[in-house]
Parts: sequence; C-alpha cells; structure tokens
Amino acid sequence: MMFSILIVDDEWTIREGLKRTVPWKEWGIKVIGTATNGNEALEMLTQFHVDILLTDIRMPGISGLELIERCRSQFPDLILVLLTGHDEFEYAQKAIKLGADDFLLKPTNVDELEATMRSITNDLYIKQAEKNNILALFIKDAIQHNTLQNIEKIQSIGNIRPQYGFIIVRSQAEKIAHATLESVQLIDDKVSQQVYFCHSLKNGEHWEETIQKLKNHYSRMECRATFHISLLADDLNQLITIYKQANSASQLYKTSENITIFQYHDDQYTLDFEKVIQYIQQHYQEAISQTELAAKLNMSNSYFSKLFKQHTGINFVDYLTLKRMEVAKELLLSTTLKTYEVAAEVGYEESRYFSQLFKKTTGLTPLQFRENGSLGKLSKE
Repeated sequence: MMFSILIVDDEWTIREGLKRTVPWKEWGIKVIGTATNGNEALEMLTQFHVDILLTDIRMPGISGLELIERCRSQFPDLILVLLTGHDEFEYAQKAIKLGADDFLLKPTNVDELEATMRSITNDLYIKQAEKNNILALFIKDAIQHNTLQNIEKIQSIGNIRPQYGFIIVRSQAEKIAHATLESVQLIDDKVSQQVYFCHSLKNGEHWEETIQKLKNHYSRMECRATFHISLLADDLNQLITIYKQANSASQLYKTSENITIFQYHDDQYTLDFEKVIQYIQQHYQEAISQTELAAKLNMSNSYFSKLFKQHTGINFVDYLTLKRMEVAKELLLSTTLKTYEVAAEVGYEESRYFSQLFKKTTGLTPLQFRENGSLGKLSKE
C-alpha cells in the first residue's frame, strides 16, 4: 500500500528538491503533487486524496499556519507536517496548537525526514487496517440488513466511491493468503471462499484491471479457483443486489489454466450488448436517441440506461459522444473537410455545438487539433 503526500513550498529549489531527490517510494509514499502556496494546496486537496501534507510555514497568501488551521477542519484525517526554520520556533509551537502532527527543521535532513515519514506511515497502516476491519463489518451488516443507517456507516469511512462490485473466490485449497489491492476490501475469509468488495471503480476497464490483478494473485498461489463476479453498481443501496449477483454468477466469462471466471447473467435480460455497441458503431452519424434504442429493444429507458452503464462504465450519451469525437479527430487529420462538414459527418447539425463538445472532450478546438496534428506530422517527417 502506498500513501500519498502533497509538498507545499514557495521556493522552487526546496519544493522540487524534496520531490525529486527523496526516495519516497522506498518509504511507501507517492508524491501526488506540489503546490507553491496555500491556495494551490487547498485546491489540490479537494481534487485528490492526500494522506500527508508537508508544508512550509511562511508563504505568500495563505501561510502555513492558516493552511494547517483550515486543513484540520476540512480534512480531519490528513497528517500535517510543517517545515520550519531555526528562527521560527514560535510559529512551530502555534502550528502544534492548531493541529500540526509534527514539524521538521530546514534545511531538511534526509535521515530525520525518513524517521518522521516511517513513523507516520506506520500509524497510517494501523489506522487503515482498523478502517478496513470496520468497513468489512459495515458491509456485512448492509448485505444482511439494507438500512439507511448501515449505508451511512459505510459512507462515513470515507474514500468509498462509486462504482461498486463484488468478487467471490471459491477454492477447495487450504487457507490461501488473501490479496491486498487498492480499492479492494476483503469482507469474508473462509477456508473455501473469500469475498471481496470493490469500490471507487472508474469504469468498466478499471473493473477488468481489478479482476485481472486478483486473478494474478491467485495464479501465483498455484491453486485452482473460480471467480464469481457481479455487475457494477453506482449506488450503495444496491449492495444486496450485486452481492446476490456475484453469489449466483454462473455464466462462463473467462478461463485459464487454473482460474475460471463466471459472471452474473440476468435471465430477464436477453440483450446481447455487443450488438448494441455494433449498432452505435454503424449509426453514430445518425440522430440516435437512447429512448428510441431502448424502445426498439422493448426495454424501459431507465432499465436500458442502468444496464448500459453497468456494461460500459459510462452512460449512453457519453459513449456516443466519445465515439463521434474519435471519428471527428480522424477526419480532421486525414481530410480537408471544414469544421461544419466534419460536424455533419459525425451527426451534429450545429457546427458551434460540435466545436464546444470537441473542445470539452479534447481540450482543443477542431482547428487547433488539426494544426497540432499537422505540426506533429511535419516534425516526424
């Protein structure tokens, strides 16, 4: 397990020196980023999960003391370590009173830094293990009694985000060492069965990667095992549903020398999703509506929407948009079609709307994308 750190200092040499020369990975720490002041730090803390904040005490704008005070109220679990000079002892005392966990003198001694960080990560490991044990209990309770109170308990743990899925591993082998993976929580460990709750899955591809990592773990154990996997859910209220899906999963999905994976198959759901994807690939330039497509398949719009997201990891509109943008990029680089002509080719009557979507997806306007692509070709030549 790796813990994340954010380094905050207005001096480039200190900030980058700490980032690049310290062997963070050896200490079980990953540098999530750097910030030049308190404002930048607060912005990054809202965007990323950070375990440790290492910050200078004196900075323009929000000082280290103010940053610590605000972090202590906004991010109560964050470990706060202050960088301070020999002449700033009073500041360090104030920082401890405001909630700083530790402080280090500048210039930073690597041995002292290592001792501090190893002590912090050791505490974080213990806290994480406690959290994992509590989370496992909460999920077990939620599976047995799907109450609002149990769902709120799980949410209180923090960093448990959609999407969710269950993987049940069954084997006749003796007790097997369980896998330790990020965003994968062991909730039941028996001689013949281990149950994993997976969370914070970004999309279907991330789900596949998680299954593969778990498969690799059991392959290394050299035991024969079967995996039973659920569909993905984006609501904790569906915990019982997806647990039952994994428990009854029996449709062959993948097989290897010693691992066989079964996925859940809904008997009421006869739609071959490959055909849906194929239909979109062939008709993306037309005015495809989710409602119309659902009606063609004799399904309700809401049910189609739910199943589509479970199988692809994103909603129908986003999937269609991404397909259209991929084709648009190819046309911009391989043809001389004008922007409005490219828009029409991929199913957009309004050129302006197409350009807005294109920039939102790629970060560039169609013209900028074409120019950048042309420059890339020239540089290769």
